[in-house]
Amino acid sequence: GLHAYFLLHSLLFLRDRGRLGFVMPNGWLDVAYGAALKQFLLDHFRVLVVIESAVERWFTEAGVNTCLLILERTDDAAARAANHVRFARLRRPLRDLLGAADDARRVAAVEQLVGRLLPAADRPGGDVAVRLRWQGELAAADRWGELLRAPAVALRPAPSLAPLGRWAVVQRGHTTGANDFFYLDPERVVEWGIEARFRRPLLKSLRGINQLRVSATDCRHELLTIPPDAALAATAAANYLAWGEAGGIHRRVTCASRRPWYCLPTQPDGQLLLAKGVWQRHFAPLADGPLAVDQQLYRLRLAEALLPAAAALFNSAWFALQCELRGRVSLGEGVLWLATYELAGIPLPDLTTLDAGRRAALAAAHERLSNHPIAPTTADELAQPDRLALDELVFDLVGLSLAERRAAREALLDCLDGRRHRAAHLAPEDAA
Repeated sequence: GLHAYFLLHSLLFLRDRGRLGFVMPNGWLDVAYGAALKQFLLDHFRVLVVIESAVERWFTEAGVNTCLLILERTDDAAARAANHVRFARLRRPLRDLLGAADDARRVAAVEQLVGRLLPAADRPGGDVAVRLRWQGELAAADRWGELLRAPAVALRPAPSLAPLGRWAVVQRGHTTGANDFFYLDPERVVEWGIEARFRRPLLKSLRGINQLRVSATDCRHELLTIPPDAALAATAAANYLAWGEAGGIHRRVTCASRRPWYCLPTQPDGQLLLAKGVWQRHFAPLADGPLAVDQQLYRLRLAEALLPAAAALFNSAWFALQCELRGRVSLGEGVLWLATYELAGIPLPDLTTLDAGRRAALAAAHERLSNHPIAPTTADELAQPDRLALDELVFDLVGLSLAERRAAREALLDCLDGRRHRAAHLAPEDAA
């Protein structure tokens, strides 16, 4: 983002111990491309405080969420390492924290708030929550946003957990380069008479899905799928391709990179599906039968023997919380976005090391959960008896105490509430 250049340039204007306050998009705290910026900060500044609001957007017309960064320049490496970085999260709007008094009293209120942002020790509760970390212990590759939003239980070492990517493959759905051509609605299929062998049921998103199983009947579109060696002479599909070429579809960048341009890459089937964008529902349905999916969905491919237990893990509160903490919350609309590498890094019980009895218990819990519709929001779903039972099994595997389980659920609800409160409007159509 362009904000990075302002920070780089600011170094020329700051003397030793000079300070800078900068309101900026908060995406750099978590994404991989923010590592270089964080390393620059660690190398040149004492990072005094990073502030984020859990309940409001400071710029209501902006398309991103923001944070406030306070820095102090110093070339003293020892002073930087010994600095306490404060990660502060505001749980009340600024107008409530500062009041609507006259200027003199407003200045006093600001000074009082500054004192609350700079405590000598962690202060996890209240309307100004602060977590401290030694700057020398921070790494540029770390997800600093987790220090703002994660409960302590999600930050402690967990040797019993393993990254999802160790035993499953996260694969994004189709990127066609011309959805208006490759995504066929029923009217277009009838109009052109495109042969069934060149069509496959397509799921574009999880919006409107309210069960933990999906099938071809849930698909409103079909995907045009033509193998490279297909015999197209005298077919309706050939006429459709000619119409597309007349309209220049084959010259679009993504299409032109393929040989032939209309042949989409073959994607292995994966029964478990996840949304790339999450609004207020975390869930992972199983696909009954082969389906094509849009690039706004992920497939999870794993050993068939692990699938029933994995379905339970991916529909648990623990997995939802990890998605909230490891995904991207920078969009002002409030949608949580998940990249492939972010999902692959989520710590989960390693199903390859679990005994058959525990895997069977997870599978049975998921089967019971599948017998009723998904609640309108994850907050509603958490209160369902079958969901509570599944979550308890997963929390057992993670090794959480009763207090930690409550903290994990509360943190998940806090993340969902925060995104909803900061949102300027409803989530986009392609979010679950």
